[in-house]
Amino acid sequence: MSSDRLIIRLSIFVIFSGLIGLYLICMFVAPPFVKLAEIDNRYIGKTIITKGMVSKSFLSKSKTLFLELKENKKKISVVMFNVNKNLFKKGDSVSVKGEIHIYKGTPEIIARDIKKI
Repeated sequence: MSSDRLIIRLSIFVIFSGLIGLYLICMFVAPPFVKLAEIDNRYIGKTIITKGMVSKSFLSKSKTLFLELKENKKKISVVMFNVNKNLFKKGDSVSVKGEIHIYKGTPEIIARDIKKI
């Protein structure tokens, strides 16, 4: 009977230790930073962080935010869903965290987070 309690306590300890370890890993593992000019097909399906200057900004009636970022001569479209207010205007420098997808043959970012920098 006491060995059963020991096994249960040990199991609970191992479970909580594992959950805490997973939480800490998730908090400290960040996606890689990729320069706008380097974004290409090898990043499709991957989450990255990039930055650039807003050259176009539009919020649709369906609460979809469309941005075009540029850095030097490179441009990329950024889409973010369920946005209540467009906080970005032409000329703003922003940091974008999101996943790279192909839309009409061109890479675009489906954003999770956009911040002014």
